[in-house]
Amino acid sequence: MKSIDVAVKGIKETTRDRRGFLFILGFPILLVALFAFSFGSGSFLTGGSLPHNVVVVNEDVGLKVVTNNTTKSVNYGNNFIQVLMNATSENSSTHLFTLNNASAEKADDMLKSRNIDAMITIPKNFSAAFVTMVNNSTRIAIESAVGQQQLASTSNLTPVFDPVTGTFVTPSPTAAASVLIPANVTLPAAGNTTSSLIIQGDAGYMNYATTQGLVMAILGQYKDSVRSNATALAAPGTGSGLFTDYIPLETVPISGTQSFTLFDYLIPGLIVFALLMQTGLVAGSLTREVETGALNRLKLSKVRAFDLLFGTFTTWTLVGVVQVFILIAISIAFGYHYQGGVIGLSLALLIGVIAAMASISLALLVAAFTKNEMQAISLGVMIASPLAFLAGAFMPLPRQELGTLGDHVYQVYDLVPWTHAVSSLRAVLTYGTGLTPNVLFEMSWLIGLTAVLFVVGVVTYRQVRLTPEK
Repeated sequence: MKSIDVAVKGIKETTRDRRGFLFILGFPILLVALFAFSFGSGSFLTGGSLPHNVVVVNEDVGLKVVTNNTTKSVNYGNNFIQVLMNATSENSSTHLFTLNNASAEKADDMLKSRNIDAMITIPKNFSAAFVTMVNNSTRIAIESAVGQQQLASTSNLTPVFDPVTGTFVTPSPTAAASVLIPANVTLPAAGNTTSSLIIQGDAGYMNYATTQGLVMAILGQYKDSVRSNATALAAPGTGSGLFTDYIPLETVPISGTQSFTLFDYLIPGLIVFALLMQTGLVAGSLTREVETGALNRLKLSKVRAFDLLFGTFTTWTLVGVVQVFILIAISIAFGYHYQGGVIGLSLALLIGVIAAMASISLALLVAAFTKNEMQAISLGVMIASPLAFLAGAFMPLPRQELGTLGDHVYQVYDLVPWTHAVSSLRAVLTYGTGLTPNVLFEMSWLIGLTAVLFVVGVVTYRQVRLTPEK
């Protein structure tokens, strides 16, 4: 019975703090909603993650072919691009891809910033490989058709006398039906040209994996369609049997990441997530000072609001420095592969410290509107977890574009400073880019948004907690 009394006491204490209790109940709801937003149909908001943004670099030089004594130019690369443009999801008019015009160098930068999901390169001999596939398929189809006709004509064979054995034997239908192409039938020239369609992307990016599967399926359907149409014209009813894949799909990871594991790709996001979790701890610490009366004693001691806030901010910033250092060090100890050397690690430390400052600024806002430590910690976690998702720490979210300015496409998630922290950490640690213009751009946004959040947090906390009571 005593255990029941203790349980009743706990339930009463938990439900008495209605705001804190709502935070506890609201967290799992918010978490499920985020996963539904990321992996569900998304029709109520975005129509899912479609279309996938890709860049297609067409290097195909085309080919001239002779058909019925007529020479014509073909470029299967251009035709395949049109197929990609017209491809839609099943039972829907939603296009699978948005094709962007960019050079291979520019596309590589777009891959690293995840502004596109994949880069598709059509090689120079793409058309030549398709012509080889068509010719060899047609040869097989014609030979099959002629062989079947000859085999049918020898189905009723008369035994003949064999002078060697002195017996009557029946000729073998298979031998009698050896393929003899009529004089009026011209076989296409055989060939052995092959070519690989190349798709490149970030192997740790879910959208790249999805795009890769879609492109593979569409390429297979396109090859089957071209082959079937050719054999149907040359030898109707024979099918399009061909066991050699003249145009396979080759997947290429971003340079330097060939040996990376999923753990290596997750580390930049995990660092930012850990720093965001600091929000609840800082908010809880600030709220505890209110509960214990320490804040009132500090106000009575004539400590200025600036001194109090700046001191608190400095303390937790130093904690953030240590935390980022430990996160990177322990990741390396567990086998984390990174690029960029000492410069990359130094930049990562700087980016992590700025992200920690953003989390502390957010904690000031949380502490301003919570009554006790439990509420502060619960609300801090409840806010920090969704922000980690929105920042792309774990998974890509459906595109929510706000507009384009210059070479940059801005999304709703770019309004969150931690989004830029994840992007810049990924650039310097995963891709080893160093202090490139793109990294400088991301860091500038990180610093600017952190400064805005800091001002809002300080002003709000000062107004709510440090203004003298009348």
